[in-house]
Amino acid sequence: MKNECNVVRDILPLYLENMVSEETAEAINEHLEGCPECAAELEGLKTGKKVEKISPEASDFEAEVLKSIKNIRRKLRKKVLRVGSVIAAVIASVLITVSLLLHFFPVYRIAAISLNDYYTEDQMKMAFYIGSASDREEVISVLLLANQAFNDVRHTRAENEEAYGLLARYATPTDSYEDAAFNEHSLDLWSAHLDENEGWIWVYYSSETFDHNGKSICGSWRIPSLWQVEKNENGEWVVVDIREHP
Repeated sequence: MKNECNVVRDILPLYLENMVSEETAEAINEHLEGCPECAAELEGLKTGKKVEKISPEASDFEAEVLKSIKNIRRKLRKKVLRVGSVIAAVIASVLITVSLLLHFFPVYRIAAISLNDYYTEDQMKMAFYIGSASDREEVISVLLLANQAFNDVRHTRAENEEAYGLLARYATPTDSYEDAAFNEHSLDLWSAHLDENEGWIWVYYSSETFDHNGKSICGSWRIPSLWQVEKNENGEWVVVDIREHP
């Protein structure tokens, strides 16, 4: 900015006598609008300082000055763009890092599970890390069976228990809801933490069952649930305990 001021002040006498090109005048006007010092210099020239005689080489000098102004502005714009690019890259990097951290360590879930100290601290901590990819993959079979239970509106309670074990609690038994026609639900795996033969998984679900007229007859919404799993004699993961806030 200082260099540009020096150039503008050198050409102010020419500007004051209207001996500069229209393009140069526009550039000086733009500078004067944002520079009080150069504007004051111009006022001083207007109110008392005598303008020196213009040399025959004035037009060449004007062209060189205008070229200098353009070069300075071009350099400033490049610097601004470089700084802007760096800032944008830093912001993008921070956002990506935060997103990844929240994906793998979604600590905000404590708001959904820390009710009346129902869960222990260790149990809640398991919801704050989604678990390894291999653990999550191993429990897919458990989630598939749970989905079948949610969708089942055709069997009695005893039949559901035989088919789904503890997951039968998510089926809609015909001996309690004779008019049940279909179920709509969502089931999300929050985390999976497995040892060799046992482990825990956090899930989050909503479920609603409707009759043949489309009327809701029962349901649960936005429920965090902690399932304890073990391997059976066939090496399959099965749910052996379910903990949900009453």
